[in-house]
Amino acid sequence: MFARDRGVVSVADVDAVLQRQSHRGPDGLKLWCDGPIGLGHAALDPAGSGRVVEPLIVDGGRLAITGDLRIDNRRDLAADLGPQPESASDAGIVLEAYRRWGIDVAEHLVGAFAFVIWDARDRRVVCVRDHLGQKPLTYHLSEKLLVCASEAEAVPCHPEVQRRISEARIADFLVSELEGVDHTSTFLEGVVRLPPAHVLVVEADRHRLHRYWEPDVETELRLGSDEAYAEAFVEVFRQAVGSCLQDISSPGLTLSGGIDSGAVAAAAGSLAEAGEAEPIRTFSAIDEAGDPSIESSCIRSMIDRLGVESFAITPDDIGGISPADRLAFLECGEPFDGSMVVPRMLYSTAAEAGCRAVLDGVDGDVVASISVPMADLVRQGRALRAWREAAALRRRHPGAPSPWRELAAGLAKAWLPNGLRRFVRELRHRRRPVEAVIRGSLIDRAFAHRIHLEERLEQLRSHNRPDPADDHRRAHARAVAHPYVAAALERYDRVAARCGIEVRHPFFDLRLVKLCLALPWDLKVRGGRTKVVLRSAFGDQVSNEVRRRNDDANVMWPMVSRIIAEERNNLHSTVDGGIGTLGPYVDRAVLARDRGVATGNLTLDEEVRTWEAATLARWLAGPP
Repeated sequence: MFARDRGVVSVADVDAVLQRQSHRGPDGLKLWCDGPIGLGHAALDPAGSGRVVEPLIVDGGRLAITGDLRIDNRRDLAADLGPQPESASDAGIVLEAYRRWGIDVAEHLVGAFAFVIWDARDRRVVCVRDHLGQKPLTYHLSEKLLVCASEAEAVPCHPEVQRRISEARIADFLVSELEGVDHTSTFLEGVVRLPPAHVLVVEADRHRLHRYWEPDVETELRLGSDEAYAEAFVEVFRQAVGSCLQDISSPGLTLSGGIDSGAVAAAAGSLAEAGEAEPIRTFSAIDEAGDPSIESSCIRSMIDRLGVESFAITPDDIGGISPADRLAFLECGEPFDGSMVVPRMLYSTAAEAGCRAVLDGVDGDVVASISVPMADLVRQGRALRAWREAAALRRRHPGAPSPWRELAAGLAKAWLPNGLRRFVRELRHRRRPVEAVIRGSLIDRAFAHRIHLEERLEQLRSHNRPDPADDHRRAHARAVAHPYVAAALERYDRVAARCGIEVRHPFFDLRLVKLCLALPWDLKVRGGRTKVVLRSAFGDQVSNEVRRRNDDANVMWPMVSRIIAEERNNLHSTVDGGIGTLGPYVDRAVLARDRGVATGNLTLDEEVRTWEAATLARWLAGPP
């Protein structure tokens, strides 16, 4: 907290915000106030030392820092800052880097971080978020006051910040594709997210927000063979996994049946064998009712291959959970978190097993793969190669677009004038007007129009709209920086924190992202296979089932379906009890129709709507 009007920040106000985030601090809470500034820290120490080192105060209070941060390039920083003591905390290293580079400090850091620095010499607060949004930072800024927190719901715990629900964000939830509409929205008016790769500098009479990093879309890595690219990938990927394993006394991994988490497991295993990391344990969701699913079979094959200690949850485990605990899945930091049933169960299982931090394979598809670059190939006079690649992708992934349709889109992008392309795009969008979106969701029609839903849909489309000059590398960079990515990472962070767990994402290591952006396109998609370089690098270290798999099935909805089956009456009671608050936002006729089929088996759409309505009703009733 920073009293911009030269007032005094009270310990009670800092403590109120800190207590609202106490679930993030199983290793203790600590705060510090000095005149206009107040800092607090809820500590989660993956090493298990129980030592709370933040807020870190130096130079008699002239410099101070608090944050949620992991710095991965300590060795590189030593070349500029001088050797740091082995006992130096990441927060201490960041302060030393700030002494050297000032508000440009983030440009020299690699890792996952959100931190706030108080610089009494210049009477300013510097707020920083990492390049890709692995760590969240939300804030309220007025002429009098700055309040920052890891979670938006903590900010209104300050008495001068009113808690007012954002109806626009409720619309985003009810039309779930809008979760990634931007980098700043929260469910509370007047509380915003600091976008990834941004610095906010707040002084008494002014503030500045600027972006400190953009993905490099010019550099292309040129090596002599697929094997050379695979070796380069393995080197950087092992470095990314090793960074995520640093300072963890009992690491875990959420292992799915895909190659992404399988590669993380393989890299972690090799690091453990070399004595560079602790052995990892795996946590998986498996559905073995009847014939095992492809997902479950792949997980089992990887566990057998790795020879690691493993833990599994199944839909049947839902039956052993008390009704109160089953309904607790509805109690979320944000309504979007209601979709995280499986991760929440895995994190809880990991916490019970003594883990403090877990790794995962999110999101290898975004970082290591792209769609076939049709327009690039057409511009190069290789339209036949473009069609063959699209056809191969369709054969291996039946849900992929038609190769003829993809080729037509590539031809249009490559050769149509910009004005004509815009006209065609607008015609295509008109085929799915806002009314069609409304009919496919729970949102009330009058509310959708009042909230200008069509404008929010257009804002979302703007992130996906290619520039005429886009090549495959620029398109890849846009995908990596899309608001969906940060929104997903924030969900994982919130849910893990509620379980007393820190979640770490090797695929979003900045060094790995830079490498993947620089790869030639056919190292990302070729012959119907995605993530070509990843498969080349780790194909012999995962099971045959995982290597050959080409679907994206998972056990998310079997878990939710089991909860709905067990708690259908209580879910409908939750919705009925909250109908007064839900009423302005949801279509009651749709709710009534779903309630009418409650005695029979629900379709997937009906299950989704039931779960969404109950989640929103519980959240509107008050924060958990």
